[in-house]
Amino acid sequence: MTTFKPIHNTYDPNRDDRPKLVSIGVSLITYEVHHIIQNDRHIEIPVKDEVVYLIVPREILHLPCGGASYDIIADLLEAQGYLRKHWSIMSVWECIPEDQHPF
Repeated sequence: MTTFKPIHNTYDPNRDDRPKLVSIGVSLITYEVHHIIQNDRHIEIPVKDEVVYLIVPREILHLPCGGASYDIIADLLEAQGYLRKHWSIMSVWECIPEDQHPF
């Protein structure tokens, strides 16, 4: 029987050659929604959605758990005028230059 122990916290900013800052895209939707009845079903559609691009430290995007820190990203967006009481983060992704894309 073979056992496997996952390696956590493999990113070491002092020894890693990856950039310390990364460009990310953040998809935002409003809390305010339009209510539509279609085919006897109630549908809620956000009033507005928007994509915002930020440059953040790599540690914010690549946490040891494998995810991104939405709280820190929301704080950065709030500083730019996207208030939490109006917007919700739908998704976050890292922007990869075309010359580094695997396809």
